Amino acid sequence: MNNFYLLLAFVTGAGVAVQSVINSRLRLQLGGPLWAAAAQFVVGLILLLLVATATRQPAPVTVGLGTAPWWVWTGGAFGATFIVVTILLTARIGATLTLASIIVGQLTAALVVDHYGLFGGTVVRLTPLRATGVALLLLGVTLIRWKTS
Repeated sequence: MNNFYLLLAFVTGAGVAVQSVINSRLRLQLGGPLWAAAAQFVVGLILLLLVATATRQPAPVTVGLGTAPWWVWTGGAFGATFIVVTILLTARIGATLTLASIIVGQLTAALVVDHYGLFGGTVVRLTPLRATGVALLLLGVTLIRWKTS
């Protein structure tokens, strides 16, 4: 396991925590969670286009797009849902409980996706130890909720 990758994941997770509070504040400025999410996507798109241009990325491959499975296009819908839900819930239950609950949902689904290799993913079988890890995260959410009640 490369420690750099773990550090990168950790820093990215920290950014998501900051992002949830920033986007919740943007909701107040723009008058609603959907406008805040849309603005966030526009800023992200501009940044990605600038980085792609600056690093001279080749044009995207468009051959065969019509034959791609329908579900390859659903990532944007999941991303948009994530942003809107974090905007709404961070303002109501705080960043910690919002993100902890989302993480437990992510990891529970990831166990199933990995176990069956869904969507062409790598098969990583469910073990009692992996299931225990997610159960402990769920216990963490319970403790976070209990402490904030």
